[in-house]
Amino acid sequence: MADNRAAILTGAKAAHTLHRDLGIREQLERGNASRIDVFSAIAKLGATLMFQPLDKLLGAYLPSEEPGVLITTKRQLPVQRFTGAHELGHHYMRHEPSLDDENILRRSPFATTGTADRQEREADAFASMFLTPAWLVALLLQRQGWSARQLADPAYMYQASLRLGTSYSATCYALERHKVISRGQRERLIDIEPKQIKRQFLGGYEPPDWHVDVWLLTERDEGSLIEGGRNDLFVVKLRENSGAGYLWNFDQLRDAGFALVDDDREDTSPDAIGGALMRKVTARSEDRLQGEVTLRESRPWAADVPLHQLHLRYDLRGPESPGMWEPELRRVLQAA
Repeated sequence: MADNRAAILTGAKAAHTLHRDLGIREQLERGNASRIDVFSAIAKLGATLMFQPLDKLLGAYLPSEEPGVLITTKRQLPVQRFTGAHELGHHYMRHEPSLDDENILRRSPFATTGTADRQEREADAFASMFLTPAWLVALLLQRQGWSARQLADPAYMYQASLRLGTSYSATCYALERHKVISRGQRERLIDIEPKQIKRQFLGGYEPPDWHVDVWLLTERDEGSLIEGGRNDLFVVKLRENSGAGYLWNFDQLRDAGFALVDDDREDTSPDAIGGALMRKVTARSEDRLQGEVTLRESRPWAADVPLHQLHLRYDLRGPESPGMWEPELRRVLQAA
């Protein structure tokens, strides 16, 4: 058991050291992303990153003079990211070759019991701490204006998982580890079906596929980079001062290649005359996977003088497709 604890500490310390060496915390605090770019970290450490439809494996680490990392294309982006972090741990800690299957998801990264060998325990702990360090959770809470108490609510926990780029269950365990939620709260959260959580955001709208993620975007996401999947749904919920003649214009969403599948208004002050409404629009991307959009709340006769605006950047290419990681492929082609 002492050896297991030592392996966990080694992996966690390595993740902390790599955050520092790559300046990851400073980059995220200065920028508008909310998740750690694990694939970029793999490339920065000199390993070739490839995505392939692997059978019975989630990933592999192949050390050599030109080390390589393989990640399956048969799983969703959060699993690809965790697998990438696990293989990055192998590479950074100079481990032996490793072929990694579903067991990396089943094992608890910080359990001191079990049969996994030392290097797998180190890589498990590394992956978890690399993707969800305490400082990143604190940064997310600050940006979103969430309290620790709110994260005991499955809706908030689900939205936190989307922004961190980790699965819902992995996020629950990570926040328990950081003492944001209790063990009992984590157990209750994990028992809730994701479909039940998504229904809260979509209201009466029924998507063709409930496996898609559903993002709730508010004014707290101003300037953010939204990193999601090709078929994700986006519920934009904004206060609208219609009593004073101000309306949110969602034509910019359509111009950016999004289809509006639902549009609703909720009276937040039914007893007040001319009070503000809550505008809720649900959209999905139809033909653009990357770009940016600015929504404006203005009077129709003074569209150039907005009362409020919401600017978002988006990258909806996940999960990664077969082949060399695209940014690295572009670099190789440019150097040829």
